[in-house]
Amino acid sequence: MNRLPGIIVLVAVVALVGAALVGLAEAGGSGGSFGRTAYVARLVWMGFVQAGLSALLSVVLGAAIALALARRPAFFGRGVLVTALNVATVLPAIVTVFAVVAVFGRSGWIGDLFRALGLGYGSWIYGLQGILVAHVFFNAPLAARVFLAALSAISPEQWRIAAQLGMPPGAVFRLIDWPVLRREAPGIAALIFLACFTSLAVVLALGGGPGNATLEVAIFEALRFEADFRGAAVLALLQLGICAVIVAPLVFFLGRRPPEAMSTGVFAERPDRASRATRWIDRVVLSVSAALVGAPLAAVAVAGIASLGALRDPAVPRALVASLAIGLPAGLLSALLALALATLGRSLRAKAGRRLADGIGLVAILMLVVSPLALSAGLFVVLRPLVDPFSVALPLIVLVNALVALPFTYRQIEPPLLVAGERYGNLADSLRLRGLARLRIVDWPLLRGPLIVAIAMATALSLGDLGVAAFFGGSRFATLPVLLYERLGAYRLDDAAAVALLLTLLTLVLFVIAQRWSNGGWIARPR
Repeated sequence: MNRLPGIIVLVAVVALVGAALVGLAEAGGSGGSFGRTAYVARLVWMGFVQAGLSALLSVVLGAAIALALARRPAFFGRGVLVTALNVATVLPAIVTVFAVVAVFGRSGWIGDLFRALGLGYGSWIYGLQGILVAHVFFNAPLAARVFLAALSAISPEQWRIAAQLGMPPGAVFRLIDWPVLRREAPGIAALIFLACFTSLAVVLALGGGPGNATLEVAIFEALRFEADFRGAAVLALLQLGICAVIVAPLVFFLGRRPPEAMSTGVFAERPDRASRATRWIDRVVLSVSAALVGAPLAAVAVAGIASLGALRDPAVPRALVASLAIGLPAGLLSALLALALATLGRSLRAKAGRRLADGIGLVAILMLVVSPLALSAGLFVVLRPLVDPFSVALPLIVLVNALVALPFTYRQIEPPLLVAGERYGNLADSLRLRGLARLRIVDWPLLRGPLIVAIAMATALSLGDLGVAAFFGGSRFATLPVLLYERLGAYRLDDAAAVALLLTLLTLVLFVIAQRWSNGGWIARPR
C-alpha cells in the first residue's frame, strides 16, 4: 500500500515526459541544421567542456568550504556567510547573470577599480570563463551543503579515537574526511554536471556568441526563432540520452552510501581544529568563498537599493503575484512528488534490491536533463487539440516547474527516509506501522527539516523560472524573471536592478523561513 503513491507518480512522470517529447517530434519542422553532424558534435563538445569544468571546480571548492566550516563551527560572520552560500544556491539564473556582470563586467566594480588605478580592463567575463564563474557561484555552495551534511554525520566515536591516537591533520583528512567526501562526490558532481549541461540563461547571456552554444541553447533557438519542433525534439532526446549514459554509472556504482551506524551521540571535537596549518587554509578558503559569493550579492543589493523607485511600476506587483502563484504551489507539489518517489525507492531497496531502487533515483535526477522548454512546447502541442493551452497556463507552468525542481527535492528527502528506515524500519514492520501512521511516528522526526528545506528550495527555483513562464505566460502572465529579462533587453538597467533585488529578497525570505522551521537551515551545522 505504501508503494502505490510512488508507483502512480513514477508512471505519471514518465508518461508525461514521453508524451511531451513524442508530441513535439510529430508537430512538424524539418530539423534544419540539426541534421549536420559537425554542428551537433560541436554543441555536445561545448556542453561537455563547460559542464565538466564547472562540476570539477564546484566540487573541489565545495569540498574545501565544507571542510573549513566543519573545522570552524564558530567564527565572526559565520551565519552571514552560510546565509549567502544558501541564497546563492537557488538565486535565479538571470539574477546571477546581472550580479556577475555588475562585479566582473567592463563597467562593473572590478572594472571601475582598474580604471581608477589607470589599468586596462577588458570584457573577459563573456565567454567560457564567464560561464564558469557563474556556474561555480551557483554550484559550489550546493556542493558545500551536501559535503558538510555528510561530514556532520561522522560519528563522535571516530573523532575520539582520532584524538586518542594523536592523528595529525593529514591523517584525519585521509582516513576520516576523504572517505566521506569520496562517497558523496559522484552524486553531487553528476547533479552539477547535469545542471550545467542543460544551462540556458547563463550560456545565452555570458557565452559571448555561437562558439559557446550548447544543446539547450540550440533547443531554445529552434523553438523561439525557427518554430522547428521536430528539430528541438531530436536535440532534447539527444541531450537526455547523453546525460543518461553519463549519470547512470555514477548513480548505480559510485554513489553508494553505507548503512547508518549506531552512535552514542556524545559530542566530540575534531582533533584537527587546533592545527595552525588548517587554520590558515580555512581562512583562505572562507575568504575566497566570501568574495566569490558575497561580492555579486552585494552588487545586486547596492544597485537595487539605488533604484527602489522603479518598484512603483504597476507591472512589478502584478509580476510578484504571478511569481508567487507559480512558486508556492510548484514547491509544494515538487516536494510531494519527491516524497512519493523516495518512499517507493526505500520500499524497493528493502524488498527488491538496491539496483531497482537506484532506478527510481535515476528517474528523478534525469528530470534535470529534460529540457524545460522542450517539455513545455511538447505539452503545448499535446494539449492544443483538446483545450486552449493558454487558458491553463498557470497549472501547466506549476507542473513543469515542479518537475524541473524534482531532482533537488528528491536529493533532500531521500537520505533522511533511508536513515529512518535503517534505524527504525524493522521495529516499524514488527509493529505493522503503515502509511500515514509510519510517516507521522517514524519518518517525520527525521524528515521534517529536509522536507521544509525541499519545499523552500523548489519554491525559490520556481520563482526564478524564466523559460517556461516566458513560453506559456509571456505578456499575459509576466513573472518577475520575465520582467527582469524584458528590462535588461530594453537597457533599463535601473529598473532591472530593482527587480533583481526583489527576487533576491524573496529567496532570502524563503531561506530564513526554512532555517527557522527546520531547526538547522540548508547547510547543516557540524557537530
